[in-house]
Amino acid sequence: AFYALTGFKCPGCGSQRAIHALLHADVLAAIRYNALLVFSLPFIALLLTNRYWRGHFPRFYTRLNSTIVTVIAAIIVVLWWLLRNLLNL
Repeated sequence: AFYALTGFKCPGCGSQRAIHALLHADVLAAIRYNALLVFSLPFIALLLTNRYWRGHFPRFYTRLNSTIVTVIAAIIVVLWWLLRNLLNL
């Protein structure tokens, strides 16, 4: 919808196709559809399991849930958004 309205790709454009490609073991196609999603999957997995492991690794839990990590993630998403539209990625 965002692309149809503006002509620009959003940071999440191609995510569904990328996940579909990954489920079919086509990593290169997934990277072509949305590289940010593919390369951020390990971090997403950490976030999903972080709550479970917080009792065992409290410092790691605190660091992963810090403001600086959130700001860095937001900066990466904005940079990806700009690069994929400026460089037609």
